Amino acid sequence: MEYRDKSILVVDDERAIREVVSDYLEDIGCRPDKAADGVEALEKIVNGSYDAVIMDLNMPGMTGLDVLDKVVLRFPEMPIIVFSGVGVLDRAVEAIRKGAWDFISKPITSFSVLDLTLNRAFERSRLLRENRIYREHLEDEVRKKTEQVLEMSRSLITTQKEIILRLGDVVETRSHETAYHVHRVSEYAYLLSILCGINEKDAADIKIASAMHDVGKIGTPDGILNKPGKLTGDEFEIIKQHTVTGYTIFRTSELPVLKLAAEIALNHHEQWCGAGYPNAISGESIPLAARITALADVFDAVTHARIYKSAWKIEDACNFITGQSQVMFDPALVDLFMKNFSMFREIHDRLPD
Repeated sequence: MEYRDKSILVVDDERAIREVVSDYLEDIGCRPDKAADGVEALEKIVNGSYDAVIMDLNMPGMTGLDVLDKVVLRFPEMPIIVFSGVGVLDRAVEAIRKGAWDFISKPITSFSVLDLTLNRAFERSRLLRENRIYREHLEDEVRKKTEQVLEMSRSLITTQKEIILRLGDVVETRSHETAYHVHRVSEYAYLLSILCGINEKDAADIKIASAMHDVGKIGTPDGILNKPGKLTGDEFEIIKQHTVTGYTIFRTSELPVLKLAAEIALNHHEQWCGAGYPNAISGESIPLAARITALADVFDAVTHARIYKSAWKIEDACNFITGQSQVMFDPALVDLFMKNFSMFREIHDRLPD
């Protein structure tokens, strides 16, 4: 039983029914309380603390329907179960519409029906409560993340840009990668943008938009996204679609930073030599922001553990980046990256997993 030690208010103008139901609830370990009419019930509900209410609909004066009108919105997680006599099913339906959770026909011929109804009601109440707590916790986490973004950027960042970074965190968390992955990629991309002569405003936009490079993975099945082993050919074809999905999410936005995010999402797996995806474009046909993000993303990916691999040593990662110049990466960006590597290493060390 899910309702032992629950405080339950029994409301009925017939004393015999109040006593029988209360005695049964007490016998099975509940803490029953009683009210003889709607007025008394309303006062007790408002001033007390009940886990559930079992209430007759047909009472003189303030009816059960009247009580429902006054308490349902105020106590949305408290189950209210109504008694409905034979022949008044229409009133039970009205009670359900007003917010009652369930109804039991009178007279009660078997307490097993009451057991089943209470179990069902308390399970629903538990789920509602957990959902509320989850939403409150999620809202609190979003507030904390937003504060972190404001401190990290030290610039005027619009609400839309804050949402971009948070959505980037959500995508990486879903794929069992740390939220710091998108932070590091953003920092690497910003630094590389500045080093190749992009102005501060545009570099700041790349910093924000690069965080969304993998947003399309929100549409990738978990079994593929978090597979610890090598992907099959079919699975790889599915995961490749995250580039197009990410582009589709942002392509109709009027915000420049989201248009840039769409461009990066679509093209960050293209390769300098033309062997990338989804469109196999090459060289300077690949947008510069996507070329920058590609190098930043790969460097961070190989230097940190993921579900399908361990982290590489820094020197191995540098050798790989250098070896992929003119293959995967823009050779001019590779030169800038290696000549200024100490600055990228500082970001790597400052934002560990």
